[in-house]
Order: sequence, then C-alpha cells, then structure tokens
Amino acid sequence: MNASFARAAAYSFAAGLLMGAVYWAMDVQSPAPPLLGLTGLFGIVVGERAAAAIRSRLDGRTPPHRTTPPHEDTAHDR
Repeated sequence: MNASFARAAAYSFAAGLLMGAVYWAMDVQSPAPPLLGLTGLFGIVVGERAAAAIRSRLDGRTPPHRTTPPHEDTAHDR
C-alpha cells in the first residue's frame, strides 16, 4: 500500500465521519432516502469540479518567466 492510497483512504474515512455527523444532526437515518443520497453525490461531483477549476485558474495566474521581450518571440515581427 503506497502513501497516496493511504492518504486517500484516510480522507475518505474522515469525510464519511463528517457525513455521519451531518446525518445525525439532520436526524436522517443512513442509508439516506434516494433523493437525498443523489443530491449529496451531485454535490460531491460539483465540488470536485469546482475545486479543480479554481486550482487550475490559480495555477494559471503566475506568468512564466520570460527570457526575451514579448516582441522578439513572435514570428510575424521578423
């Protein structure tokens, strides 16, 4: 078992504990009714996509270090 798998398993377990607490607070028995379960799965998918989009936007903000001025590396200026 590698470290990344163990980390993913720990995160998954922690998320399960958190959702168990949320179910308890909402007084919903697990397994949840199908509509509530599907809504939760939809939220997971949307959250994952949103986090990936935000991360890629933040990574794209840092401009690469340029070694030549912008006007020298375009083909149409030659």
